Amino acid sequence: MNGFEKRRQQKKKQILESLTDMVMTRNFKEIGVREIAQHAGVSPGSIYNFFGNKEELAKEVFYHQMEEEGKDFIQMMNSDLPFEEKMNKMYEVSVNNQESITSEGMKNFIFTDPAFKAYVEQYANTVAIPEIMKLIEQGKAEGKVTGGVSAEAIMIFMNGIITMLGNPSITENLTVDLRKELGNLFLYGVLGKKE
Repeated sequence: MNGFEKRRQQKKKQILESLTDMVMTRNFKEIGVREIAQHAGVSPGSIYNFFGNKEELAKEVFYHQMEEEGKDFIQMMNSDLPFEEKMNKMYEVSVNNQESITSEGMKNFIFTDPAFKAYVEQYANTVAIPEIMKLIEQGKAEGKVTGGVSAEAIMIFMNGIITMLGNPSITENLTVDLRKELGNLFLYGVLGKKE
């Protein structure tokens, strides 16, 4: 990679990181391109050159965050940790994620956008569900999970959540505490009760 390409990638990264910081606590609709550019230390034109528009930039932010968290999730799931420790770590990550995004920040998720919704569904079906199924199998092997939850049931449940989040009247009212409850319901409803 030559110097020009390195500088270009660095600018793009600065823009993504700046908007990531901003949308965790503020409503995306209230953040202007000039403010994003100023926060990133780039010109507003750079945002249009890299992303086309503010909405596409927002999608890239969420895709990037999902991929980064996905890497950590897969690494933890494929570690030698016992089932219960993985469950505790998943619960901690879920709580931390919910606490790091305010109710205003949650409104930034664009679940109604067909491309975004398709991306989330594809991620769930190719990354999250297979890893959770491996965790269930590990829990069964360690005698910590009895009975069975089928992959089909988990897929229906996760797709139901994605559909629900596409309803603005629901996302408008998702407080941090309510999102934590939903995370707890999913983790321990699917994988067993929290001790």
